[in-house]
Amino acid sequence: MYNDLLLNRLAAAPVDEDAEIQDLIAEIEELDNLLDPEAHELIRDLRPYIVTDDVYEDIDEQASFGDRLADKLASYAGSWKFIIGFSLAMVIWIAANATLADRAFDPFPFILLNLTLSTLAALQAPVILMAQNRQASKDRAVAQNDYKVNLKNEVEIADLHRKIDNLTDALATQTRLVNALVEARRKELSATIRVIESARSEQAANGNQAN
Repeated sequence: MYNDLLLNRLAAAPVDEDAEIQDLIAEIEELDNLLDPEAHELIRDLRPYIVTDDVYEDIDEQASFGDRLADKLASYAGSWKFIIGFSLAMVIWIAANATLADRAFDPFPFILLNLTLSTLAALQAPVILMAQNRQASKDRAVAQNDYKVNLKNEVEIADLHRKIDNLTDALATQTRLVNALVEARRKELSATIRVIESARSEQAANGNQAN
């Protein structure tokens, strides 16, 4: 409808101007097809969702009792409280057995203490590995979430760039079209004025001949 109106308004324009206006109209009709369909689809998939998330909180909520216990034990084993407390326990153990002499429950060379230390080390190693595995899982989840956030940002920034480019092209196209319309209207008015002046001249000439 809009194209037909333009063609009707510009019927009196020269052939080359009419062809140029047709090209401008075709450019306007093609503006909707300039965006990448894959970008549109990806934006539709990502835009309704907030991909930024507290990954650590989600993993902690899904953790089992054993996972939480492993985290706490590993955290305590790597603290100064554990080092100081365990050192004091060893000093008390050795001092007590040295003081009791013949009545010592673990006389020198403190075989029971060595067994306790070996058992503690054997149990502590897998607990620390469990905690490290959970931390690695958290790091992978954080990296994946960061990837989604960056992907969404890149897609939307690219989409904004395309829209700005399309708006710029559309504005330039509309400006050229308006200029063509103004020029055609000016020529149409000039032709109308010439026709009116010619008619007035003929009327004046006919009046003079009648006199």
